[in-house]
Amino acid sequence: RCRYAAMGVPEYWMFDPKGGVYPPGTPRLQGLKLADGEYLPLPPRLAAGGPMIRSEALGLDVRVDGELLRFRDAATGRDVPHRPELQAAAEREAAARSAAEARVAQLEAALRRSRVRHP
Repeated sequence: RCRYAAMGVPEYWMFDPKGGVYPPGTPRLQGLKLADGEYLPLPPRLAAGGPMIRSEALGLDVRVDGELLRFRDAATGRDVPHRPELQAAAEREAAARSAAEARVAQLEAALRRSRVRHP
């Protein structure tokens, strides 16, 4: 930590994804803020989903979500999606776009057929 403090890194975070690295009773997530050349603990606060710590450097709230960290946009109160969540959303959007394009093609074909029958 001293090296990071000397470089002026504003926050230092420690996370034990599975538990067991830190002594019993130690939180799995700890955030520290640089103040006067040393790191002081960032206070956790209780929120829906468990204890959360505000990262002023990121502008995000950080909490443990299983074996992962979950970030919440402090301005909007919305969780920042994990990569698999983003990929799933992109796949849903692509499927919806394909379905809409197929429907447009069907309607265009029906319109062409109706014009042939009713000149």
